Amino acid sequence: MAKKVASLTIGLQTGSDRLIYATWTVASTLKNISGYKVAWYYHTGDSVWFVGQEASDTTLKQSTYTAPSNAVQVKVKVKPVSKTKSSGASYWTGAYTEKTYLFAGTTPETPSAPTVTIEDYKLTARLDTTADYTDRIEFQVVKDDSTVFSTGISSVTTGTASYSCSVTAGSDYKVRCRAINDYNGSAIYSDWGDYSSNVTTVPNSVTSITAKAESSTSVSVTFPLVSNAESYTVEYTTEKYYFDSSNEVQSLTGITASPAYVTGLDSGQEWWFRVKAVNTSGDSGWSDPVSVIIGSDPEAPTTWSSTTSAITGETVTLYWVHNSEDGSKSKQAQIELILNGTTSYVVVTNDDYDSEDEELTHSYTLDLSGYGEGATVYWRVRTMGVTDTYGDWSVQRQIDVYAPATLMLTYDSTLTSFPYNIVATAGPSSQTPMCYTVTVTANSTHETTNEFGSDVTVNAGEIVFSETYYTSTTPYTIALSADNVSLANSQSYTVTVTVATDVGLTAETSFSFSVEWDDVDYDADAGILIDKDKMVAYISPFAVDEDDNYADGVTLSVYRREFDGTFTEIATGLENNGSITVTDPHPALDYARYRIVVKSTTTGAMSYDDLPGEPVGLPYIVMQWDETWSTFNYEDGDDEREEPAWSGSMVKLLYNIDTTEEHSQDVSLVEYIGREHPVSYYGTQKGETATWSCVIVKDDTDTLYALRRLAVYQGDVYVRNPSGVGYWAQVTVSISDTHAELTIPVSFAITRVEGGM
Repeated sequence: MAKKVASLTIGLQTGSDRLIYATWTVASTLKNISGYKVAWYYHTGDSVWFVGQEASDTTLKQSTYTAPSNAVQVKVKVKPVSKTKSSGASYWTGAYTEKTYLFAGTTPETPSAPTVTIEDYKLTARLDTTADYTDRIEFQVVKDDSTVFSTGISSVTTGTASYSCSVTAGSDYKVRCRAINDYNGSAIYSDWGDYSSNVTTVPNSVTSITAKAESSTSVSVTFPLVSNAESYTVEYTTEKYYFDSSNEVQSLTGITASPAYVTGLDSGQEWWFRVKAVNTSGDSGWSDPVSVIIGSDPEAPTTWSSTTSAITGETVTLYWVHNSEDGSKSKQAQIELILNGTTSYVVVTNDDYDSEDEELTHSYTLDLSGYGEGATVYWRVRTMGVTDTYGDWSVQRQIDVYAPATLMLTYDSTLTSFPYNIVATAGPSSQTPMCYTVTVTANSTHETTNEFGSDVTVNAGEIVFSETYYTSTTPYTIALSADNVSLANSQSYTVTVTVATDVGLTAETSFSFSVEWDDVDYDADAGILIDKDKMVAYISPFAVDEDDNYADGVTLSVYRREFDGTFTEIATGLENNGSITVTDPHPALDYARYRIVVKSTTTGAMSYDDLPGEPVGLPYIVMQWDETWSTFNYEDGDDEREEPAWSGSMVKLLYNIDTTEEHSQDVSLVEYIGREHPVSYYGTQKGETATWSCVIVKDDTDTLYALRRLAVYQGDVYVRNPSGVGYWAQVTVSISDTHAELTIPVSFAITRVEGGM
C-alpha cells in the first residue's frame, strides 16, 4: 500500500495576507524516509487550478508559498519519498496527500432576472451567468405576486443554471434569483435579483355550472368566474355524447360574464351545456356537462307548514319549493284550502312571495281567525313555470285547529313546612295532559346549606329544582318535600309549571312564594369505635334538641372528612333513634374524622357538627379490595350481628414505608401578544399519582401471598397510608426477590381513580 503523511495542516501565516504555510507529520512506523515532495496550486474563482510552485524536494516537514493577489483558493500536495536499497529499489511507494485553503469569502454579483417559460404545467427558469465567485444559483418562484410557491438551488454548469417545478392552472408566476459562493464549507449569498415578468398558465377549469330555462326557447348558463380567464366558451347540443364527436355541437365564444344566455333553442327538448375558460396561454378543460329540458311543466312542489297543531286566532305559515324540471323559476302558485267541506283557492304571484329567495322556498301566511276549535284545514299547492301551465298538485296536508291549552295552579303563597303542594289543572277538556314540567328558581342571591352541611351560594335566577312528571291526570298535585328540594328560610322563589297536551300544544304558568319557617338548631354527635384488626370504624350518630332528647322529625347523615378536605358519604337518611350504627370500611389511619348532618323532614333545613378526630395511629400501608359491608342496628342488650359489617381482601404492610406523591393538573398555558406571561386554563383532571414502597422479610409468606393476589386483581383498590391519605386507586405491584437477601423490596405504582366510600 502506498505510504502517505499522517497529518497535513494548511493555514495563513500570522501577520500576512498572502503567505500560506503547510506542516505535516508522519507515523512513527514509517521508516527509511529520504524526504518529501511538495507542490502548490491556486485558482482565481473559475474552478481552474493553476500551478503555483512545481513539485520540489525537501527534508523539512513544512513548506510556505506566497499566493498571487487574484488567487481565491490555494492547494498544497505532499508526498513522502523512500530511500533506496543497495539494489536501487525503493523500500516503499509514496502517495500525495492534499489540503486547500480558501481566502476570505467574496460576495457574488447579484444576478439578473431569469428567463421563465411554462409548458403545459411545468415551469422552467434559466439563468446564464459567468460572474466570478458564483458556484450555485437559488431560484424563488412566486405565485400571483403574493405567495412563495417553490424554491430550488442549481449548480452553475458551463455558465448556466436552471430550475423546474410543476405549477397549477389559473395563476401567474414570476421568478427571481440570487447567487451563492461556496466558501470554506459555508455559503455566501448575493442579494436577490429582479423578478422576471409574470408568466400566465392556462385558466382553471370551470366547475359547478347550472342551466335553467328563461323561456320556452332560451336558457341561462351560470358558472363561477375563474382567475386568469379572459373569456369563456359555451358549447351546447341535444345529446351528451355529441360533445367532441359530432357536428351537432353549437358554441358561443368571447363570453366575458356569467350567466351566458343561449337563445333560439327548440322547445320541449333536453339540451346539454358545458363551459371552458380561455386566455392567451390556452384553454382550460371543459366543465362537466349539465342538461335542462325547456318547455316542461313543473313537478309537484315539496310542502310543509310551520305547525300542524295550531290555535284559533293564530297564523300558520305554509311553505313550498317549486320543483321545475327545466330549472326555471316559478311565475306563480295556486293554494287549495278545504275547510268543513268548502274548497277555496289562493293565487300567489312572485310579488306576493314572503321569501328572501323567491327561486327556492316560497311561503304564504294563513290567518286562522274565525276557525273554531276542532276544525281541520286541508291544503295543497301547485306551481307554474315558463310554460304558463300549472304542474301537478303537491301532497295534501292538514292543520288541526284547537283552542289554546290552559293551566291553572292552586298553591300557598307562603311555605311554613313541607310538603309544599301545587295543584295543576290543565284545560280545555278536549285535550289530555301528557306531562307537567316544574322548575323552581331563586329570586335573589343567598346562602344555604348543601347535603354535606357546607355553606353554598345560590345565585338569583339559579334553578334549585327541576322535574318532569309524566301523567294524564288533571287536576294533578305536585308535592315538593325536603327530600327533593333545598330551600332557604326568609327567601322567595319562583315556580314555573308547563303542561304539554296530546295535541302538541303547551301552556305555562308561574308564581312566586316565600319561605317562612322556624329555624331549629340541633346538637349532633356520634359514638365512634375503631376496629384495628378489620381496619374499620363503627359510627353511631344521634341528634338532640334543646331538652337533650332525641330530636323528632329529622334524619341524619354521616360523612367522612378526607385528608384533602373533601367529604365522602357514609350513610344518609338515618333515623334519629340512637340505635343506628353505620360502618366506615376505610377510616384514615391517623385520625378518623366525621361530620354529622341533621336534616329537618318538615322544612329541609340542615345543620351539622364536625366531630373531634378519633385517634387511630396505625403505622401501616393498608390495601383493601373485593369488599362488601353493611349498616347494622344494635338491638337492646344484643351486640351480635347476623353478618359481619365488613368482609373482603386486605393486605397490611407493617414495615418502614417510603412514599412519593405527584400531582399533574389539567392545565393549558396559552401565550398572547400583549401579555407578559401566559394565561392559564384549568380543566377538571387532577392526575394524582403516587409511589409507595417498603421492605418485608422473606419468610412473611402470608403477606407475599396477599400481595400476589393483589397483583393479579382486575379492579379498583382502596389504599391508605399512615399520613391519613386514603382513596380508590388502580394499583400496580412490583416485587423484587433477590436470592441472597433476607428481605424483599415491594413497591406500588398508584393512580387515583373516582370512587365513593
